[in-house]
Amino acid sequence: MSKKHVRLLPAVVAIVILIASITQQAYAEFSFHNQFSHVDDNGILHILGVIRNDSDTAMENVLITVSFYDSEGNLLNEFSRVPALEAINAGESSPFEILYLDQGAVDRVENFTLSATGQTTTESKEKQLKIISANSRLDLLGTYYINAAARNEGEETATNAIMVATLYDRDDRVIAVSKALAEAGPGSSNITAGSQAPFGIAITERTQTYRAVSYSLVAYSDQYISDTVVLQTSGHGLSSGNNNQTQSGCLIATAAFGSELAPQVQQLRSFRDGIALKTSAGSSFMNVFNAWYYSFSPSVASYERHAPWFQNTVRTLIHPLLGILTLSTSIYDSLAFFFNNELGIVASGITASSLIGLVYFAPLGIALGIAGRRKRWNMSKAKTVLACSWAASIVAIALAELAGGIMGPVMMFGTSLLVLSTISTAVIAIARAVKL
Repeated sequence: MSKKHVRLLPAVVAIVILIASITQQAYAEFSFHNQFSHVDDNGILHILGVIRNDSDTAMENVLITVSFYDSEGNLLNEFSRVPALEAINAGESSPFEILYLDQGAVDRVENFTLSATGQTTTESKEKQLKIISANSRLDLLGTYYINAAARNEGEETATNAIMVATLYDRDDRVIAVSKALAEAGPGSSNITAGSQAPFGIAITERTQTYRAVSYSLVAYSDQYISDTVVLQTSGHGLSSGNNNQTQSGCLIATAAFGSELAPQVQQLRSFRDGIALKTSAGSSFMNVFNAWYYSFSPSVASYERHAPWFQNTVRTLIHPLLGILTLSTSIYDSLAFFFNNELGIVASGITASSLIGLVYFAPLGIALGIAGRRKRWNMSKAKTVLACSWAASIVAIALAELAGGIMGPVMMFGTSLLVLSTISTAVIAIARAVKL
């Protein structure tokens, strides 16, 4: 070896060590959180979670690799995918979802490990995008819809603007990830400086959407990114100009009593958040109820604020409901103490539905009774239909409870049918009493 080569040797060694250090650093400066896995209806294994950039510089070209192993520790396969965000600023995170596509071997997967690589970049994305509104709903078929809007507060056009939505369960695990381009104009996803654009995100993983209790939103473009906004699925979302999470969601009652801090609104919210949403049966019913309620409540609440007579009428109608919920809460507390929360919420729901039927649907029952007396209706068929509905609802709830939460649509069907059957029973009872 020549003297020239000998003199160059330390420099070469230093470069090799530096490259190795950078490579090792790229692996070591990521961590994974909020992990969850499930197999969908097509036999595909989903691995979801959040990857965090623990370094002090932004990272780009991030690639996550999942290694899958069988029960004996043998490597079955490896699949790689980029996270939802193209670049991750220092100390920040991005959701991810990776699929195990070998359906024939998915039953052999016993364990998996996560690793990631990325390249450092000195250009952190500025937070010039701002999420200004958001609302969500779960439809009866299990699709979770999120409608949001973001404003570009930067000086440049935000090109290729995208909104990422992440659903979380009650244990803060990621259960679904989806994203959508901005609808800034015909065929455009670019948000010009100072303007805003809507986003429409549909999450179709119906085996998981019913389990969502919160969701996060983050918008990004080629130039900018936004802060991450976290909202509860039970609330009515984020209002324009307000970055605070709205917990109430009782739009009609809030408009009737003038404030979400009114004791009547607090009582309604306490029953929902403190009782219904803490049980599987109650949460399932609230998902269905919210899909129906929020389809019309914003319009009703808006009309209330401009019509004092209607506001007073709604306020009067809500008072009996407060008494009904007080009694239902007592029944829930008693049964939950001696038995369990699920039995308590079912009994509480039956009590509330019966009284709602007797109080609010009494005019309908009286009208049916008068019409039945005149036309001599035979109500025995109605009794048979109601008996079948009751039986179907109880069976559906029992099956969903025994399945341990994996039959969300069945639980939603059972709880909804139970409430409707109970209200209908009260109406028919009034009608029979009037007919006699």
